Amino acid sequence: MNSTLLHSTLREMQALFASPRFWGALVAVSAILGVAGPFGTFQELAPLPRFAYWLALALATFSVGYLTMRLTLAAVFGAAGSRPVRSVVAGTVAGIPITAMVVLFNRSLFGGPLPSVIAAAGLFFNCSLISVAISFLIAMGRNPQGAAVTAPAAAAPPRGSAPSPQPSPPQPTRPPLLDRLPHAARGKLLYLSMQDHYVEVHTDKGSTLILMRLADAIREVGDTPGVQVHRSHWVALDAVIGSRRKDGKLFLNLSDDAMLPVSRSCIDAVRKAGLA
Repeated sequence: MNSTLLHSTLREMQALFASPRFWGALVAVSAILGVAGPFGTFQELAPLPRFAYWLALALATFSVGYLTMRLTLAAVFGAAGSRPVRSVVAGTVAGIPITAMVVLFNRSLFGGPLPSVIAAAGLFFNCSLISVAISFLIAMGRNPQGAAVTAPAAAAPPRGSAPSPQPSPPQPTRPPLLDRLPHAARGKLLYLSMQDHYVEVHTDKGSTLILMRLADAIREVGDTPGVQVHRSHWVALDAVIGSRRKDGKLFLNLSDDAMLPVSRSCIDAVRKAGLA
C-alpha cells in the first residue's frame, strides 16, 4: 500500500471529522434512524440506546467505507476512469468491510450466531447499494473540467501614446479563501489541488485540506491572478517558474518544487496566461 496515499487519506478524514457540517449531518441521520428503528432496533433498544447505536454504527461504517473507497479509486483507477464506473467499483468494494463491520458490531452488542450465507449476501447488497449511492453523490459534487483565468492581465496603452497619470493602485485585498485556513498557513497562494471532495490549499507557509469544491475555492482566491490548468488544479501565475514536457504531456514547475499536469482542454488558457 502506498504510505503517502494512506497518509493523505487519513489527513482528509481528520479534516472531515473536524467539520461541524459533517457531525451535524451524522447526528441528523442517526436521529432519523433512532426514531424509525429499522432492522429490528425499535423492538430491541430503548430510544436513547437506539440513537447511540445508530450514531456509533454510522461513524464506524462511514470511516471504514471512506477509507476503502479512497484507496480503491487510487489503486484501481488513479486519475482515469469515468465517474459512474469509479463510483460503482469503489462503492461495491467498500461494501465488503462495511458488511463485516455491521456483522461484528451487531454480534458484539446483541450476541448470537453469525448470519447465514444468504443473510450475509443480502446485507452486503444493501451496504454496497448505500455506499455506491454515497460515492455517486461525492462524484457529482466534483468540479467539471474546464479552464478559466481568474484574473486577466490589464490592457497595455496604445503604442506611441504617452502614458496618462494613473491613480495609485488599490491595495490588494486578502483572498477570502485564506480565512478558511489556520493562521499559521495564511500566506501567499500558490496553487489549489482537488482530492475527491476536498481542496488542498497550498501557500508559501504550508498546505491545508478544506472540505469544499474546487470551483468554490477558485471563486474565493480574490484578486490573485491565476488559471485553472487541470480539472483538479488551479495555479497562481506568480507561483509558476517554468514548464516542461514529459511523455508528451505538459507540466508546470512551481516555486515549491511541485510539478502539476496541464490537461489538453486547458492548454490554450495556460498559453494565453503566458505560462507555456
